[in-house]
This record gives sequence, C-alpha cells and structure tokens, in this order.
Amino acid sequence: MKINKLRILRRGAIIAVGVFLGRGAHADTTITFDCTAVANHAVLADCIPPQINNPNAPPGITNYGNFAAASSPGIAVSGFGTPNIGLTWGSDNFPTTSWEYYNTSGSLWGDGAGGSGVVQLANSRVGSTEELTFTPNNPSAGVVVKSFDFFAYYNSNERFTYNVRVVSGTNVLSSQTVSFLSDGTKNHPVNINYTGAPEQTLKLQLRRVASTLSAGEVEGNEYNNAIDDIAFAQTPATTFPAGPQVASVTPADDTTGLPANSTPYAAIITNSPTLTVAAPIQLKLDYSLVSPPPTITPLGGGQTSVTYPGAAPLLLTSGLHVYTLTYADNLGGVYTNEVVFSTIYTTLPAAYALPPGSGVVRGFAYRTVSADSQVTTTLASSIARAEAQLNGTLINTNISMPYTNEATLGTNADGSFNIDTVLNFTDAGVDEGDFTGDQPFPGLPFPPDRWFSTEALLYLDLPAGYYRLGVNSDDGFEVTATPRQGVSGAPIVTGVFDNGRGAADTLFDVLVPTSGVYPFRLVYFQSAGSAECEFFSVTNLTTGDKVLINDPSASNAVKSFRVLAPYITSIVKSGTNAVVNWAYGTPPYQVQFKTNLTDAVWNNLGAPTASTTANVPIQPSTKFIRVFYVQP
Repeated sequence: MKINKLRILRRGAIIAVGVFLGRGAHADTTITFDCTAVANHAVLADCIPPQINNPNAPPGITNYGNFAAASSPGIAVSGFGTPNIGLTWGSDNFPTTSWEYYNTSGSLWGDGAGGSGVVQLANSRVGSTEELTFTPNNPSAGVVVKSFDFFAYYNSNERFTYNVRVVSGTNVLSSQTVSFLSDGTKNHPVNINYTGAPEQTLKLQLRRVASTLSAGEVEGNEYNNAIDDIAFAQTPATTFPAGPQVASVTPADDTTGLPANSTPYAAIITNSPTLTVAAPIQLKLDYSLVSPPPTITPLGGGQTSVTYPGAAPLLLTSGLHVYTLTYADNLGGVYTNEVVFSTIYTTLPAAYALPPGSGVVRGFAYRTVSADSQVTTTLASSIARAEAQLNGTLINTNISMPYTNEATLGTNADGSFNIDTVLNFTDAGVDEGDFTGDQPFPGLPFPPDRWFSTEALLYLDLPAGYYRLGVNSDDGFEVTATPRQGVSGAPIVTGVFDNGRGAADTLFDVLVPTSGVYPFRLVYFQSAGSAECEFFSVTNLTTGDKVLINDPSASNAVKSFRVLAPYITSIVKSGTNAVVNWAYGTPPYQVQFKTNLTDAVWNNLGAPTASTTANVPIQPSTKFIRVFYVQP
C-alpha cells in the first residue's frame, strides 16, 4: 500500500464546538464551530458534532446546523434563526475530499482560549469541490447565503484560490473567485448575500482552482485551509410547519461518473397523508418531463416511492444532468427536490481507429524504467514525473544528470516486453487489487520496487458501443487513446489518477461510435511502498462485474493486440511508380497486386521485405495493392 505522506495538520482527537453570541441584529444563524462550557456541555468531548470523515459515504455529516431555532454548541442563532433550513455537507468529485472539524484549543486554528474551532477543507486539492447545501422544508421559506471566512493556518508563502459559487440545480446563481496568501488568520471574508426564492434549494460550492503564483509563492497544501463563521438566514422571519420531504433519493445529489446509458431514479417521500393529487407528482430530467411518467407507489408507514427506469436506451450527453421531483401537500404547498449528477465519458474519433479485424497477435507491449537505488529523498507522485522518467529526462539533482534505467530491458527494440495475456502486476508477491493471478512487473526482479514508471501499448478491439473501463492502481496512472499512424491528432485522456494512493479503482467511460481497433497507452507510476496495477472493463453496469482486458479465459473480455495487420497509410504517384507506405505489422511484409478484384490469385510484387514502403510500377490496367504480414 502507498505510504501516506505526513499531513502538516493533524486531525484533532477531540472535536469541539460551542456558543458564539452577538452576530448582529439580523435574524440568522452562524456556524462558528466554537466550544465553550455550557449547560450539559461542560467538557470539550461533549461538543463533538456528528461527522463521518468522508461525506460522500452514507450517512456523511448529518444534522449539523439543521433547522436551527436556538443557539447550541458551535451554532449561534440570533432572532428566530433558520428553523426551516436543513443543511447537507458534501463534496462533488474527489472521494477523499471532506469537511473535518478541528478543536483548536492551544494549537492549530484558533482565535482565543476555550476551544475555538473551524471546519477544515480536507484534501482540498485543485479540481476538488466542497459543498454545503441549504434546503427549505416548506415552500414558503427561502434561504439567504450570507458569508464565511477562509482561515488558512500557517503564516507562509502558500496561496489558495477558490471559485465560490451559489448554484441551484445546474444553474449558477452567484460566482466569485477568491485568492489569498496564508497568514494564520481568518481575515479573509467572503461576502455572498444571495437570497433564494421561496422553497429554492441553494448549494454553496467551494471549488479549488489553480492559483496564479507570484515569486516565492507555492500552491497551498490540500490540508492547510479551513473556513469559519458560516452565516446564513431564513426569509421571511416566520416559522413554518415542515411539509412532506424526500427522505432518500438515488442517485444521490452530486453523484459523478454515472453510466450515460443507465440512470435510474428512485425516491422516498415521507408524510404521505399530506400529499395531494391536485398537483400530481412529476419527475423531470434536465427540466423536461420524463417519458414514461414515474411509477408512484404508496409504501405504508407514511411513505411514498417514486421510481423511473432511466433514460435508456437513449444516451445522455457527457456532463451535468439534473432530476427534478415536484410534489404538493394538501394545503396547496408545492415542493421540489433536485438531484444533480454527471455522466462523463470520452467519445473516440473514428479516424483514430484501424479497421475491425486488424489484430493479428493478442497481447500488448510493456516497458519499465526504474531509478530505485538512485533516489535518496523522494520523487513526485505524478504523471509528469512518469513521462519524464519514461523519456529519460528525469533529472537526478544530486548529480544534475538524468536518472539511469535500472530495470531489465525486454527484447523489443525500445526495451519493451511482449505480454500475451493480461495487465495484472504487483511487486508484493501476493494478489492485490480486484483480481487474482498477479504477476511481477516486467523488468523488475528486485521487490519491493520503488520509484519506477511503466508504459503499456495496447490495441483494443472495440465494436461500436458504450464501455466502462477501469484501472486499479497503487500509485497513479493515465490512460490515453492515441491516433493511429498516418492520422493527425493529440492523445485523448480517458482515465487518470495523478497522485499517490493505495490500491483503488478509477472508472472511466468511453463511447465508440465506429467499430475498430483503437490504439491505447497506459502510463503507470510507483513511488514508495507497494506497487500494483490492473486494467479491466466493467461488464455489467448494474452489478459492477469486472474482467481484465484481454483475459483469454473470458469470452466477454475486451481483446487487446500487440501485433496488427499492416495498414496502408498513403499511395502517392512518383513518375512511373506508385509509392506505397504502410504502418503496423511486423516484418517480413509481402506486397501483392491484382488487376481485378474478381481474380482468384494475388500476385507477389518482389520478395518479402522489412521495409514499410514499396515502389509499384504503374500499368495501364487498374491495379489493386495489398500488404500483409508474413507469419513465420
């Protein structure tokens, strides 16, 4: 397993919140995360709010700041507060991005003695988003998202930049970019003051983006920032009775990476006796009514289910989508519940493909570059490091020269090995990841192995369709689809994890509009600790069944080839000859011709050759030309 790097900030063993008074005359709620000795909370341990470290995994952070009608530890209420506003804490795309509470008495974040607290933006790396959702439980109540303070702990050269947004469904209602240097204070206020419509759910998003760095500045560490004093309000200043609410919904809000051809919906509405058919339950997908309509089923116990099989067989576009559920109560109140989800996939250009049936020899080529014994400190856990190492340009700063390759070379001209079966490698000597039958990394006979990078070149036979592929890796990887020879175009990233980790899956979807054999490249890197890499496809999107790419024992495995039939890339007239160029295959090649496709026999043009070009004399009659691989 990947050795975890030392976090600069340590998670508090005791979490504490408390009462904060005097937030002004407005009727609002401020989440201060502060803890003081109050009735029934005489010690800090009594002030621990409900929390699960990863809010993406149920039940997540629950009931903290919900329906605040009076002050409580860590929640300061003025006026009547926010009795009709529920809060949901979450994040949108990085599984390890989370909200984490800190008691700061005596150390870490703090603005005084007695147990000051904050909520840490844990694993808040560039590209990740923390979210706080405000949901009214009555159609007459609205929410005002007011303000909060960024509070980076260290007085340092770390710069943090966030795009702070308020959204409703997929609509962006307010947006600003905030950038600041860490100075060990919470003097970085963010004023929003957005008022939602009655019954409108608002979502506050803190989207970490890359900073523009001045001299001497560095991008802030993903654990070194927090927020404090989250202020919000309810409008109008009236307490309303709670109406029927959505108790559970699938997909959950902000679910990422759903398959675009399988998006079923299921919700449970509580308080069924107050539902009314005067305004029937409706479900919309991307703001259009679904067809057929959802199935409505009374469940008893005051619950009603709403189900819809999804958009299949239609294919949703790649990107954000929203389900909107609308229902009413017997007092005329109309309620909505929105779920935002994404279906992210890559469409492979038809021009990148070779013809179906181009594969000749199953397998793939695999190349390894290692600097294990030469690394005296650490190397970056990144794709950039892997690419430099594979290219021989990764510099050993101790000698100001590139690292030399310590791995054993394969028999191919580029030092790669021919692998005939599956990509399922480990350095531990035991099975890791999702599959059994792990093999040692080619070229690395000295486990445990560290500081190495690998490259796999595969030609995947993909009939037209929708595919879910995946890599289980320890540490990171990148999979790209590359254009075939003779076609211009850049590699297309289809899946990536650009960091260190223990063995874990990353899934990614690919749409293939045109059947063919597509070139792929998988780059993998290992830092310290154990090493493991598997390449597979998901064969059942409902059950999640997986099979390794090119598994010869599985009839439903995606086939991979390492040798292709020669492919003619150009035919150009030159004087009395036609110059024929081709790619792929392995020598020897045989060039043949015939004057009519109905002729039974192809005629050899010269002897077999190792070249990938040939001059074919031009004759008055029409001539058909082919090149094929002469198998030994």
